[in-house]
Amino acid sequence: MRRVTGFLALATATALLAAGCGSGTSASGSGDTGAPVNGGILRAGIPGNPDHLDPALSYTNEGWEILEATNNGLLTFKKASGGAGATVVPDIASAMPTVTDGGKTYIFHVRPGVMFSAPVSREVKPSDFKFSIERLFRVDSGGVGFYTGIVGADIYAKTRKGGISGIVANDKAMTITFHLTQPDGTFNDYIATPFAFALPKGTPDKDISTIPEWRVATGPYRITSYVPHQSITIRRNPTFKSWTPDTPDGHLDGIDVKIGVTPEQSVNEIADGQLDWYFESVPPDRLTQLKAQYPKQVYPFVRNNITYFFMNERKYPFNKLDVRKAVNYAIDRNALVKIYGGQGTPTENIIPPGLGTAYKKHNLYPYNLAKAKQLIQQAGVGGAAVTVWGHNTDPTPSAVQYLAGVLNQIGLKATVKTFDESVYWDTIATQKGDPQIGFTDWNQDYPEGQDFIDVALNGEHIVNVGNNDLTNTNIPAYNKRIDQAKRMPLGDARNAIWAKLDYLYMKNDAAWAPFMNRQWPKYVSPHLHGLVFNGNYFELFPSMYLTQ
Repeated sequence: MRRVTGFLALATATALLAAGCGSGTSASGSGDTGAPVNGGILRAGIPGNPDHLDPALSYTNEGWEILEATNNGLLTFKKASGGAGATVVPDIASAMPTVTDGGKTYIFHVRPGVMFSAPVSREVKPSDFKFSIERLFRVDSGGVGFYTGIVGADIYAKTRKGGISGIVANDKAMTITFHLTQPDGTFNDYIATPFAFALPKGTPDKDISTIPEWRVATGPYRITSYVPHQSITIRRNPTFKSWTPDTPDGHLDGIDVKIGVTPEQSVNEIADGQLDWYFESVPPDRLTQLKAQYPKQVYPFVRNNITYFFMNERKYPFNKLDVRKAVNYAIDRNALVKIYGGQGTPTENIIPPGLGTAYKKHNLYPYNLAKAKQLIQQAGVGGAAVTVWGHNTDPTPSAVQYLAGVLNQIGLKATVKTFDESVYWDTIATQKGDPQIGFTDWNQDYPEGQDFIDVALNGEHIVNVGNNDLTNTNIPAYNKRIDQAKRMPLGDARNAIWAKLDYLYMKNDAAWAPFMNRQWPKYVSPHLHGLVFNGNYFELFPSMYLTQ
């Protein structure tokens, strides 16, 4: 799922319970305080600007955490932690869709009375959902690949005229129907992602993150102010009235987000009582001390994550398979985990171990520097200039420097190029940016192996802007197998295909160099409670509450 800045690798259910997190919205935070308390302003920190506060464009954890509290879709993932959080339930839809035509038609009934906040201040209509999904194509959203299976979407992607014929909105009947070109067992998951959140018809075809009059909410909170590089202010949405347990009112009166807080600074400010919550992880070198000194304030966050280096198959020297394999042999995955303070487990798989039978561990590339050097010589690329891309939030720069050092050891000439994290993800997702090799991570948009294999490696999804296939991998035979699997029901048979493709992509293409299923521990104020770590939306602000 997603090139994201702050995520956590999978932990076991036992570890989750030991950390004090339950499976529902009543999960406790730092201590058991009984009934939740209403009121108060959460003081939060973030290292840089979120990528976007526009549901069509946001594709990082910070953006999705905020948008989950402010906006809604037809469906949602259950507002719970653990396995329960993988369940798709109705949101603005009054019930789960009626599915007909062999799985190719989905009919939703839109719940009446759900309101857009000021200045729009009107009821959400089915045509708003049609508009919002069509808008994804007009703004080059990274989420368009989820919706290209709708009838007419491919034509609309090229022409951007006439609408998507396979989306039929009836405002009078309060229904919206999606006609698919073929069955897709994960279509409900797509509809539950923030890309499909409702925006009012007429929203401009540009990033609305900093346009207050179009930053319209349907959820319990709304963004009242966003000053890039300074602050984000979130307050209760006065037009919101909860309609299901999965759209809770929220306990906090608001959230004040200070932008520009480093991980080290966040620890000090939480300890000093100046901060309650930080979007990012505990600095690796502080975790042991914090767990010993504040055991009731340090929490794991269960997440299906893969952290890896990507190699662009269109760029020399990584257009050569031997070079890509050399990188996989050359990196010491245990050493990289140490760079991250031990906050993760080494891996060379594409799919994380939390996705059941879709995960089959393989060991194709044991650390072998001599073999890596041999492959570089065999490819005839000795001395080739390589620029390693990464962002500037610790400890990623250290991982990028490590990779550059390894590339130099095996016979390439590597330098490092780093970006502010607020612009990094958008930059690497363009063909214009087009790095040779770089750092990224992927975290589930929805809990299925397809989200890793299809979204990030299916060559049918390569686009110029908002490109999730950073390696530009395009293997027609594998694309075909992916498309066949998507038509299958969810379950072990389908999972077996994802597991096999994981093996085949790594063995025969090797454009990814996975190295870690990352962990992302959090250190919070002793006054913060109600923490729920959802596998899809991350931390749930509406569940949080403060005590004295």
